[in-house]
Amino acid sequence: MMAMRLFKPVLTALCAGILAQGLIHQPVHAQETRDQTDGAAITLELNKAEDIGGNCRLSFVMTNGTGQAVEAAAYELVLFSPDGVISQMSVFDFGALPAGKTVVRQFELPGPECAQAGRLLINGPAGCAPKAASAHCSAPLKLSSRIGLTLTQ
Repeated sequence: MMAMRLFKPVLTALCAGILAQGLIHQPVHAQETRDQTDGAAITLELNKAEDIGGNCRLSFVMTNGTGQAVEAAAYELVLFSPDGVISQMSVFDFGALPAGKTVVRQFELPGPECAQAGRLLINGPAGCAPKAASAHCSAPLKLSSRIGLTLTQ
């Protein structure tokens, strides 16, 4: 009995030492090496922001890589000020997105000049009905920005 009490801590220490030396390897789970979306995404680039008559005009470049035509794509966007306060919330209707095509869309935000914008959040897709959900409702978005205004989800 005494030998068993001494044996257990010694065995535990020995196993810990062997693991630390890398002589016994922990099980490794297979990792997915390819892109989970297989490229089936909608890319949205904030390309330009310019002041137009006291408004901020945002220009987007969008590519539909889902393999399906989208009849109407709309997303809810939230504009934050540089100090993180919500400035505006609106639905941007990007319209039809043909499969494999790139389109340019522009939207004017009333009021603030572009310099008063800190970040633009894509809150999610809009107009998604459960029975007739468009590809834009479930397709991942790949976001980028060519300007100082950050585009996030």
